[in-house]
Amino acid sequence: MKTITILSFARKFRAAALLGCAIILASLAGAQTVVNPVVAPVVAPVVANVTAPVVASTISANVHPVVVVPPVNVDPVIDPVVNPDVSIDVDVNVVGPDMGEGKWFATIKGDKVRIEFRSKEDDEDHGWSNNSDFKLSDFPSLPRGQKGEFSLKREAGTIVFNGVFDEDMGFGSYKFTPDKAFTDYVKSTGVTDVDDRSAFNFFMVDLKKGYVEMLQRSGYKDLAAHNLIAMRAMKIDETFIQSYKSAGYNDLPVHNLIALKSMDITPEYIKGLEKLGYKDVPIHDVIAFKSMEITAGYIKGFNDIGYTNIPLHDLVAFKSMNVTPAFVKGFKDIGITDLPPHSVISFKSLDITPGYIKGFQKLGFTDIPVNELPGLKSTGVTPEYVASMQAKGFKSNDLRKYMRLKNSFN
Repeated sequence: MKTITILSFARKFRAAALLGCAIILASLAGAQTVVNPVVAPVVAPVVANVTAPVVASTISANVHPVVVVPPVNVDPVIDPVVNPDVSIDVDVNVVGPDMGEGKWFATIKGDKVRIEFRSKEDDEDHGWSNNSDFKLSDFPSLPRGQKGEFSLKREAGTIVFNGVFDEDMGFGSYKFTPDKAFTDYVKSTGVTDVDDRSAFNFFMVDLKKGYVEMLQRSGYKDLAAHNLIAMRAMKIDETFIQSYKSAGYNDLPVHNLIALKSMDITPEYIKGLEKLGYKDVPIHDVIAFKSMEITAGYIKGFNDIGYTNIPLHDLVAFKSMNVTPAFVKGFKDIGITDLPPHSVISFKSLDITPGYIKGFQKLGFTDIPVNELPGLKSTGVTPEYVASMQAKGFKSNDLRKYMRLKNSFN
């Protein structure tokens, strides 16, 4: 049986961080390091009936620190490129079977009734099933102990149930009759893609004329039916919309509103970023930050060690590569105090640690240029390697010579 989940309001958050690193292409002609962390958090709130709005915010932080080692003058050049691309897509699928009539199975829990709607016939190939919660007070006269009829009327139409309840369990059949005047009203407001099956979706999310009017007052006209259903199912109300307008985000697209609501992003979250110097952040970056779990606390951790004003795209790369304030502080503690974000990214991607640098410092190499370290690491020059060459009589104060030596054996 094909199953369709029906939830009056549900959120799912899934954040997948895919990090690919191609490291160590070293020769006399050069060394190149390419790091491609691709972060693809997907927010999939599954809401009422056959409506499944999927918010897919894909963040591709492509980090390309390129280390070039000329064959004669070994002078590594680092050229990191970080391009986080955030693409928010909302796909609400309201195409499904005709759910105007079928079977029902119910369970009473406290002041709620969970009703499972099923197809009339148990057909594994064409059957369907979904669930929705209703208030027990919506059904003041449930048939107890013997078969009877009860109904639920909303602006979008009426469902008539036939069946019986035994204590807190019930079952039977149902038929939905749409209110044509309501469906015609929705069409008249400019809502597109309204078809014969839309009315049942309108009923399940308890769509009201007042809600449509509120959206129009707020500037949301000419909506598609699936977005209207998703907004109602996710309880995007006038207060929510106005809170963002007050924060300076006017005329947000519907898909952004759905993403903000599904990810529980509040104006307070944005204000927290503003207090740390990140003002007027584009909404797609706000969504990227939230999906990556970049919090005010994460940013404050860098500020507390004096590492401030990190560009937005670098913060996304930092989080995707698990760069922590402690990682950056480790370099400060060994005397590297002005490490730019792109170097932090290349260091992390190549696993250049404070311990790696301290190993060279113990051998007397105390002033290694920052842009030389990726070349050393990518060509496999380690403190242990330098010490072994010195023990064999090869001694130099220039680490680039050890790099050339290492390359000559590769």
